[in-house]
Amino acid sequence: MNNTPLSPEMKDAFSSLACRLSPENLSCDGELSRSEVNRRWKALTAQWKALERQAGREVDESELYR
Repeated sequence: MNNTPLSPEMKDAFSSLACRLSPENLSCDGELSRSEVNRRWKALTAQWKALERQAGREVDESELYR
């Protein structure tokens, strides 16, 4: 596995997505329908995977808080 450190910009981008993927943000504190939450989750996870391709490796959320 490639353990190349993330650039500060990449780390910020991953952190922003991680925040948006939190349950309370993803569902707008339970205000959104399940289908809307699923739509948002798919879009955000696609963005996460695109960032991983740019980083050249998989990134675990726990890595962002070290």
